[in-house]
Amino acid sequence: MTSEEIIKMAFELGNAVAQSEEIEGLKASQARVSQDHIAYDLIMSYQDAKSKMENKLQDGLSLGQAEQANLKNLEQELKSNSIINELMAAQEKFDNLMQAVYFAMNQALSGGCSSGCDSCGGSCNM
Repeated sequence: MTSEEIIKMAFELGNAVAQSEEIEGLKASQARVSQDHIAYDLIMSYQDAKSKMENKLQDGLSLGQAEQANLKNLEQELKSNSIINELMAAQEKFDNLMQAVYFAMNQALSGGCSSGCDSCGGSCNM
Protein backbone atom coordinates (compact mmCIF):
# COMPACT_ATOMS: atom_id res chain seq x y z
CA MET A 1 0.00 0.00 0.00
CA THR A 2 1.37 3.42 -0.90
CA SER A 3 1.69 6.41 1.40
CA GLU A 4 -0.93 8.18 -0.66
CA GLU A 5 -3.40 5.33 -0.13
CA ILE A 6 -2.73 5.31 3.61
CA ILE A 7 -3.28 9.06 3.83
CA LYS A 8 -6.51 8.70 1.84
CA MET A 9 -7.72 6.04 4.28
CA ALA A 10 -6.79 8.26 7.23
CA PHE A 11 -8.79 11.08 5.66
CA GLU A 12 -11.76 8.71 5.26
CA LEU A 13 -11.42 7.68 8.91
CA GLY A 14 -11.39 11.35 9.91
CA ASN A 15 -14.56 11.92 7.90
CA ALA A 16 -16.20 8.93 9.57
CA VAL A 17 -15.31 10.26 13.03
CA ALA A 18 -16.58 13.71 12.01
CA GLN A 19 -19.95 12.15 11.14
CA SER A 20 -20.19 10.04 14.30
CA GLU A 21 -22.89 10.49 16.91
CA GLU A 22 -20.09 11.12 19.43
CA ILE A 23 -18.79 14.23 17.66
CA GLU A 24 -22.32 15.44 16.93
CA GLY A 25 -23.19 15.12 20.62
CA LEU A 26 -20.01 16.92 21.61
CA LYS A 27 -20.65 19.80 19.19
CA ALA A 28 -24.24 20.13 20.40
CA SER A 29 -23.10 20.20 24.04
CA GLN A 30 -20.42 22.79 23.24
CA ALA A 31 -23.04 24.95 21.53
CA ARG A 32 -25.36 24.71 24.56
CA VAL A 33 -22.53 25.79 26.86
CA SER A 34 -21.59 28.74 24.65
CA GLN A 35 -25.24 29.86 24.59
CA ASP A 36 -25.68 29.58 28.35
CA HIS A 37 -23.94 32.56 29.93
CA ILE A 38 -23.85 31.03 33.40
CA ALA A 39 -22.21 27.79 32.24
CA TYR A 40 -19.82 29.62 29.92
CA ASP A 41 -18.76 32.16 32.56
CA LEU A 42 -18.32 29.38 35.10
CA ILE A 43 -15.96 27.47 32.80
CA MET A 44 -14.00 30.63 32.02
CA SER A 45 -13.72 31.51 35.73
CA TYR A 46 -12.55 28.00 36.57
CA GLN A 47 -9.97 27.94 33.78
CA ASP A 48 -8.65 31.35 34.83
CA ALA A 49 -8.38 30.36 38.51
CA LYS A 50 -6.73 27.04 37.64
CA SER A 51 -4.25 28.72 35.31
CA LYS A 52 -3.31 31.27 37.96
CA MET A 53 -2.88 28.49 40.51
CA GLU A 54 -0.65 26.47 38.16
CA ASN A 55 1.46 29.55 37.39
CA LYS A 56 1.98 30.22 41.09
CA LEU A 57 2.98 26.63 41.72
CA GLN A 58 5.41 26.69 38.79
CA ASP A 59 6.95 29.84 40.22
CA GLY A 60 7.46 28.06 43.53
CA LEU A 61 4.83 30.12 45.35
CA SER A 62 2.30 28.64 47.73
CA LEU A 63 -1.42 28.97 47.39
CA GLY A 64 -3.45 30.84 49.96
CA GLN A 65 -6.45 29.28 51.63
CA ALA A 66 -8.77 31.73 49.88
CA GLU A 67 -7.42 30.69 46.46
CA GLN A 68 -7.81 27.01 47.28
CA ALA A 69 -11.33 27.57 48.58
CA ASN A 70 -12.26 29.58 45.49
CA LEU A 71 -11.04 26.81 43.19
CA LYS A 72 -12.89 24.18 45.24
CA ASN A 73 -16.09 26.27 45.09
CA LEU A 74 -15.76 26.66 41.34
CA GLU A 75 -15.26 22.90 40.98
CA GLN A 76 -18.45 22.28 42.98
CA GLU A 77 -20.37 24.74 40.82
CA LEU A 78 -19.09 22.98 37.70
CA LYS A 79 -20.23 19.62 39.05
CA SER A 80 -23.69 20.94 39.90
CA ASN A 81 -24.32 22.56 36.50
CA SER A 82 -26.38 20.22 34.30
CA ILE A 83 -25.24 21.81 31.02
CA ILE A 84 -21.60 21.39 31.98
CA ASN A 85 -22.29 17.80 33.06
CA GLU A 86 -23.77 17.12 29.61
CA LEU A 87 -20.64 18.56 28.03
CA MET A 88 -18.38 16.43 30.20
CA ALA A 89 -20.38 13.28 29.36
CA ALA A 90 -20.26 14.08 25.64
CA GLN A 91 -16.51 14.72 25.85
CA GLU A 92 -15.99 11.41 27.63
CA LYS A 93 -18.02 9.57 24.99
CA PHE A 94 -15.94 11.15 22.21
CA ASP A 95 -12.69 10.41 24.06
CA ASN A 96 -13.75 6.76 24.41
CA LEU A 97 -14.36 6.56 20.66
CA MET A 98 -10.94 8.02 19.93
CA GLN A 99 -9.26 5.65 22.39
CA ALA A 100 -10.96 2.73 20.65
CA VAL A 101 -9.72 4.00 17.27
CA TYR A 102 -6.15 4.35 18.59
CA PHE A 103 -6.37 0.91 20.21
CA ALA A 104 -7.54 -0.67 16.94
CA MET A 105 -4.73 1.04 15.04
CA ASN A 106 -2.16 -0.13 17.58
CA GLN A 107 -3.50 -3.67 17.39
CA ALA A 108 -3.19 -3.60 13.61
CA LEU A 109 0.35 -2.21 13.83
CA SER A 110 1.43 -4.85 16.31
CA GLY A 111 -0.07 -7.71 14.35
CA GLY A 112 -3.32 -8.17 16.23
CA CYS A 113 -4.32 -9.37 19.62
CA SER A 114 -1.53 -11.25 21.35
CA SER A 115 -3.82 -13.70 23.13
CA GLY A 116 -6.56 -14.08 20.56
CA CYS A 117 -9.43 -11.89 19.48
CA ASP A 118 -11.33 -12.46 22.73
CA SER A 119 -8.69 -10.41 24.56
CA CYS A 120 -9.68 -7.23 22.74
CA GLY A 121 -13.42 -7.68 22.48
CA GLY A 122 -13.49 -10.04 19.51
CA SER A 123 -13.32 -7.32 16.86
CA CYS A 124 -9.76 -7.65 15.61
CA ASN A 125 -10.78 -9.58 12.50
CA MET A 126 -12.78 -6.67 11.09
